Amino acid sequence: MRIIGKTLAALSFAAVVLSFTGCSSYSEIARWKSNIPVNDGEVPLASFVTQNFSYQLLWCIPLCTGLPWTEGNNDVVDEFNVELFADKATIDNNLRSLKHALDVVGSHRITHLKTTEDNSLAWSLFLVNRHEVRTQCMILKPEPPKKKGGK
Repeated sequence: MRIIGKTLAALSFAAVVLSFTGCSSYSEIARWKSNIPVNDGEVPLASFVTQNFSYQLLWCIPLCTGLPWTEGNNDVVDEFNVELFADKATIDNNLRSLKHALDVVGSHRITHLKTTEDNSLAWSLFLVNRHEVRTQCMILKPEPPKKKGGK
């Protein structure tokens, strides 16, 4: 029983240390001030990027994770909003952050959507895996309202 207690204490300590060493989420809206078209005459309004991290012990036991950006109106969110013993670094949660960013900007038109996932062994004798999910896109200006009656 002493070994189990020491193991749990070590895992709890590792989770707390990881929560303060980069296990977070990051989201940014970079607003464009140019009217230069980039895609079939489309003019970008902003670019968006979000990345979320989680850490797992032995590739399967979640230690801690960053949370998706779903509230607030800041253009840059770099917070250590961490949940212990969970894994919320998913494409689905990044798309929730994207939807929130589209609401903040006021346009729901995007192009060049790209999502990547990456796993890398962190320190701790290669027992801890860091999982990163990154989503980025360009937000286009909203379409002008269509005139009724064709005039």
